[in-house]
This record gives sequence, C-alpha cells and structure tokens, in this order.
Amino acid sequence: MMMKSNKLEVSTNPTSNGNVFTSVKDAISKKMTLVCEFSDEKGTSTKSYIKNGAVRVSSGGTNTNESGEFIMKDNKMYMWNETTREGFVYNVPEGDQTTQISQGDEYLNMIDAYKDSCKVATVENSYFVPPTDVNFQDMSKILEDLQKQIPAIPQQ
Repeated sequence: MMMKSNKLEVSTNPTSNGNVFTSVKDAISKKMTLVCEFSDEKGTSTKSYIKNGAVRVSSGGTNTNESGEFIMKDNKMYMWNETTREGFVYNVPEGDQTTQISQGDEYLNMIDAYKDSCKVATVENSYFVPPTDVNFQDMSKILEDLQKQIPAIPQQ
C-alpha cells in the first residue's frame, strides 16, 4: 500500500512492487493465507491453498491417475487419490520450516511457477485436515522397517 496525495492505493497483485511475498516458501514463512488456481502446460488444473504454514494442493488431469490431493502440515505430508481413496502419509523430520518445505519441493515449485495466480483469501482450517475415509499407508513406518532390514556397513 502506498499513499499518494490523499489517495490510498491498494495492490491487487501480491507480487507487484509491494512484494507481499516473493515465493511460495516466503508466503509460508510469513504464514499468509492464499489461494492459487492455474492450469499447467499439460492441461492439469491445480488449486492450491496456503494458510498458517500449511499447504493443500488439489489437482485434476484428463484421467483419474493424474488427479490427487496433497496436504503438508504439522511435520506430516499426506498424498491421496480422490477416486481410489488410497494414499500415504509420512513424517517429515522435525526442524525448521525449511526442512519441512524441502520435502514438498515438487509441489511448491509447481505453485511457485504460477505464483502470480495467487490471491490473499480466507480458507477454512478444516480444509487442512486429512480425510478420515482414505486408507493412508504410513510410509514412515515402511521406510523404518526397510532400514532395519539393511545390514550395517562396517566402518573402515
């Protein structure tokens, strides 16, 4: 916002000279609430929601294998297919927000490429709650079990 001779100018583009946020990671770190809607070059339509450091991505392509949901919050990532109601969850190592964000870089980079489509909005907290009717496989447990099965390599 800038004041110009008794007029109040409000920027409607969050990435204009006001620099409300410079990237999606920046918006997350600032705990902004945004909605971003876009279609990529493959025709996949995506709607992303960002609020208080949490991210939800809903994408839909031309077939059901290209459609999916993703939530990243509270050191966990959830991914699932709306049609099959199958998905997985895994724990993101605790640490700073950057560690959590690095796990979801593919989604964040995708949103970042279309950040000009993002607008400040009101999003209900319930939208960041994983559905109870999806069968989530715990990938953290599976990876932990796999690591236990790998023999330790002797140090030289």
